[in-house]
Amino acid sequence: MVALLTKKTDEKEEKEKEKQRERDEIDLDSSDSEKSGEESGHGNKVIVLKSTKGSGSSSRPQQVVALLTTFTSLKSVQKNKKGLSISQKIQTKLSTQKREERRDKACEYICQFFYEAGIAHNTVTLPGFAHMIEAIGAFGRGLRPPTGYEMSGPFLKKARQKVCDKIKDHQESWQFKGCSVMADAWTDRKGRGVMNLVVHSAHGVCFLDSVDCSAAKKNGKYVFDLVDKYIQDLGEENVVQVVTDNASVNTAAANLLAAKRPSIFWNGCAAHCLDLMLEDLGKLRHVEETITSAKLVTTFLYAHTRVLDLMRKYLGRDLVPSGVTRFATAYLNLKSLQDNKKEITRLFRSDELNDLGYFKKAKGKKANKIVRSEGFWKNVDMAVNFFEPLANVLRRMDSDVPAMGFFHGSMLEAKKEIAARFDNNESRFKVAWDIIDKRWDNKLKTPLHLAGYYLNPYFYYPNKSDIELDGSFRAAVIVCITKMVDDEDIQDKIIDELNMYQEQKGAFGHDIAVRQRRNKSFNPACERNWSVFEQIHTKKRNKLLHDRMSDLVFVKFNSKLNLNRENKSKDPIEKELNDVLEDD
Repeated sequence: MVALLTKKTDEKEEKEKEKQRERDEIDLDSSDSEKSGEESGHGNKVIVLKSTKGSGSSSRPQQVVALLTTFTSLKSVQKNKKGLSISQKIQTKLSTQKREERRDKACEYICQFFYEAGIAHNTVTLPGFAHMIEAIGAFGRGLRPPTGYEMSGPFLKKARQKVCDKIKDHQESWQFKGCSVMADAWTDRKGRGVMNLVVHSAHGVCFLDSVDCSAAKKNGKYVFDLVDKYIQDLGEENVVQVVTDNASVNTAAANLLAAKRPSIFWNGCAAHCLDLMLEDLGKLRHVEETITSAKLVTTFLYAHTRVLDLMRKYLGRDLVPSGVTRFATAYLNLKSLQDNKKEITRLFRSDELNDLGYFKKAKGKKANKIVRSEGFWKNVDMAVNFFEPLANVLRRMDSDVPAMGFFHGSMLEAKKEIAARFDNNESRFKVAWDIIDKRWDNKLKTPLHLAGYYLNPYFYYPNKSDIELDGSFRAAVIVCITKMVDDEDIQDKIIDELNMYQEQKGAFGHDIAVRQRRNKSFNPACERNWSVFEQIHTKKRNKLLHDRMSDLVFVKFNSKLNLNRENKSKDPIEKELNDVLEDD
């Protein structure tokens, strides 16, 4: 037994020595040609020619020295006249060239690690990667890399603490302007139940925690207790609303919260509600048949490598962009087919595709028949006209831009757009309106949503007469005031300011306020998707315990959110298909 342990120890030590030898052999100054020279036995040896004693030979070195002295003095004169000497310019050029060679060598090692680990190449754009490279360079040779334990233990704790320090700005925003607690329960591919909690405020989105609820009985009481704990940590006075999906357990939890903390709203997730609207629209007979046909065409194009290569040649791009939700992918697929109709029909009529022989097979025949059918393309247009206005609203709800004050108005605009796309012929669009109203009336016409619409100058002033005549919007504002504010004096002050807002008096009449009425980005938010979380929690070879996974997603999610805030270079409300519902 002792001999076996000794052998294992020796083998381990030998492996460590071998690793160290491999690290020591890393030389950024040697070229591939030099290495091949070393392997052949010559290496980079400098050959020194020594003068032999003989008649007249002793004078030659002296002549060479004299020539070199003269050459040097001439160069010195040139240096005084022109600044840098030729030799210095050559030296600078050689130094730059050598530096580039050394960089190429270093990059080879960096890239090799990415290739071996299967890390996405675009991660080199993350600030952390540049910081890592600088830190390694500043340390110099012989840096001992972190162990797996260090990465998942002490260094992860340090990273979490740094993120916590940065969240202090969020906490100040919560106290000043309030916040929303968003909870999302889901099951990963390993069957684990997970509840993620984030906070949204005017300062942005902040990830709070992930809770493993696999062993728990997920009923209304469990969800309420979990959410209530974080409300207590955040401060009840700082929380405006809780946002969840529309599951029955969440409805039960909402009733429990209303009994304990009546000042806090509990609302369904707008993005989830929109998903369900899209799903219901997708179940309409003509729409469902069109989606099925579109999938058949797309599957045919992607099932054969030669067909796929030919498709990319004709289209210059791929079809089917991935969506953030399962119900949105059908729309994205149809929209991409619609946008590429001309190229797709040209592809299916081409001799190149016909010569491949796939049209002789059953699926090829069916796909060809579908693409050549004008009825199919008319149905694609119809389905997109149903889906697209709602998809644009969904994109706003799922962006980092505050959206509560825009949801009601955006839904009204979406309904109007659907009607306009069908020439305001009620018999053609009424079925879509009925589906929308069924979900919307039941879940998202709450006092908070109606008050958000009323208090949004972008919608209020152009529609002031209709809004005031309706009365329900102002009533919703009063409900919110009485629910959120106990002090009657403060309530009276808010009502006074509400009247000033209505009449455009005081600050509401200033030029800057008038300009903001036209600003559609002047707007609280909703759902997050958990792609970042899933990458960590569902990775098969990840051996971290759940609390460590929670730390890891806490660091990664909040770091990504912070990076998104710092790098906002374009209006996220821009309605471009390639950005609609795109997963970050």
